[in-house]
Amino acid sequence: MTLWIIIILASVAALDAQPLSYGLKLGTPINDPSQRDSFSTVSPGRWIGGPFVELHLPLRLSVEFSALIRTSRENETRPFRWGVAQNPYLITSTDKVQTWDLPLLLKYRFTEGTFRPFVGAGGAWSHRRSEYQYLSTCMGPQGSCSPAEFPVPDQSAGSRKSILTRFGPAASAGIDIATKHLTLSPEVRWNQSFSGAPKRNQFSVLVGFSFGR
Repeated sequence: MTLWIIIILASVAALDAQPLSYGLKLGTPINDPSQRDSFSTVSPGRWIGGPFVELHLPLRLSVEFSALIRTSRENETRPFRWGVAQNPYLITSTDKVQTWDLPLLLKYRFTEGTFRPFVGAGGAWSHRRSEYQYLSTCMGPQGSCSPAEFPVPDQSAGSRKSILTRFGPAASAGIDIATKHLTLSPEVRWNQSFSGAPKRNQFSVLVGFSFGR
């Protein structure tokens, strides 16, 4: 993958000066890709957005790189029992997640002029930062929730932070609408950033506001 990126950047650098556009993309996720069960609720952020830059090449081709941020919050409450002879613990947790999607797309426009439908394909890195907090409370008399040979406090709390970056395929489809001062680009985006197990498909609707070409 790294070699592929180097080849693209070297090819771009070798070209004569080509028009460059830049701007901002704003939108919203249209699905919830997280996995959950009856013990958890997930609240994805309502917005997604960030800056982008696009290098326009001959033959109505271009290369676009964008940095799009989205957030989510997962609340979970579930019982946990060490064994049939013990009372259960009640574990409540909150996981705050911030994800940067970094897609690199090769785009093709079907026409020139004011209205330019386009498709794009490539890959996206997803940089996921998680802040997880939990509280565990015994749901019975003192000392009744843990086995005698392995005593556990009746109440405990903790937190952890984690960072995960993965890569997966990405694609887009939309239309450029050129105006006097800027170009509007409504589009649908898809990326499968967690390409291992489990696979997670993220769909978003975005509108780009670009300057330069």
